[in-house]
Amino acid sequence: MWLAGAAEALLLARLLARLLAARPDSPAVAALYAATWPLVAPLAALDQAQRQFGATLEISTLTIAILVPAGACLLWLWAATRSARGSS
Repeated sequence: MWLAGAAEALLLARLLARLLAARPDSPAVAALYAATWPLVAPLAALDQAQRQFGATLEISTLTIAILVPAGACLLWLWAATRSARGSS
């Protein structure tokens, strides 16, 4: 579950960087965008109408940032019920 936490932290950092109009030519910001692009790419169509530069709210990043902890919670609950059935 630590992997979901790390992904969530990176996604929130990306969301904040886009909200604050971080310069994409900065090496740190470019690395952040490159690391999170595989997570955001499936929903990139949600952001087609937005401008590419300046302060924007990426709907795709926000959606994935909501889905990652929800998916991790469901996975954790599934694993807990599966282990509870196995011990009985």
